[in-house]
Amino acid sequence: MNVDFRAVSATALGAKGAFRAGWVREAFDAVDRAHFAPPRFWSQTAQPDGHYPVLDRDADAGAWYRAVWHPHHSLVTQFDDQRTHGDGGPARGAFTSSVSAPDTVCELLCQLELEPGHRVLELGTASGYVTALLCERVGDANVTSVEIDPVLADWGAKNLTAAGYQPYLVHGDGLLGVPHRAPFDRVLATAALRSVPYAWVEQAAPGARVLTPYGTCYATGALLALTVPGGTGGTGGTGGTGGTAHGRFTGTAHYMWARGHRPARTLHAGDADVRKAASPLDPAQVLDGPWHQDFSIGLSVPDVACAHRGDGAQRQAQLWDERGTSVTLVNYADWWRPDTVTAYGPRDLWHEVVAAYTAWRTAGQPPLTHHGLTLTPESATPWRGSPAHPL
Repeated sequence: MNVDFRAVSATALGAKGAFRAGWVREAFDAVDRAHFAPPRFWSQTAQPDGHYPVLDRDADAGAWYRAVWHPHHSLVTQFDDQRTHGDGGPARGAFTSSVSAPDTVCELLCQLELEPGHRVLELGTASGYVTALLCERVGDANVTSVEIDPVLADWGAKNLTAAGYQPYLVHGDGLLGVPHRAPFDRVLATAALRSVPYAWVEQAAPGARVLTPYGTCYATGALLALTVPGGTGGTGGTGGTGGTAHGRFTGTAHYMWARGHRPARTLHAGDADVRKAASPLDPAQVLDGPWHQDFSIGLSVPDVACAHRGDGAQRQAQLWDERGTSVTLVNYADWWRPDTVTAYGPRDLWHEVVAAYTAWRTAGQPPLTHHGLTLTPESATPWRGSPAHPL
């Protein structure tokens, strides 16, 4: 039985509300996602042995086409910044590039609030699929897209040219923006950041919207929408508006880290300063909560990461700061004992995490969308409720 998986995808996305901005459906219909998918890519679902299988168009065109148009799945095109397009067969490692899932792409485009004539800066060209969708809305001449990886930049450029699109493409560091193409009415990042470059604000038109996936070492997966001061947007101006940009977290967006924002894991805390203590509460209350709880905690301790090891009575949480100078171990079992928490280095990271958790609970356990960020040339300050209440 022949199935039109493109139509199936469109129906599923429509039912999910992914086309609430009407132009997104029009662009989805106009751009053939399969044109931007390589002949071989990895599935995002691992096999039991931990390897990710390859979808090969020549070997099984039906499975390949079905995966390309799956409404909720990404197509993994690169591992560990090196291997691309499934050339090496099943693989394991860290995803470092993909063709994002259609539902995720549609959500970003709906939240971008893009109007015809807007000038757009896109960070992360990769395959060129999102770039083509942007071109459908504002025209090729109004789209500037940057890709840092030379192999991906070349691949995306060829895909776009073959599909008939001619946006302005740059091989370089998107975190620096593209000053000579400013001002931009919209800035869209397709990789997660831990801090928003102020260069984007400087290159934005008055009233511009900056939309980016955002995270901390503790938790990632949020979508941040900043508004640049100075009016209601448009195509005029010269950029360089400066000032203070404010914005809220508007939803979730699970993207790979931008290369300059990947959290480090370097542990070199010595044994010279070791303290033991009881935990003030059951670690499961803090560490096994919902994702939005984790994200709120992470805004207060953005440089602290957490991982688990062991099971049952041996279960333990390990926290470390990004510099690696402090490490704290927390045992789940008998958490009230005076030796449950062991802190190495100058900081007691468990104390900091619990304080952040307590503050979130005291505030009434507000959801993600009650949090936001204020960006100035000197600082980036997260807040809860309003910019008047910084964390």
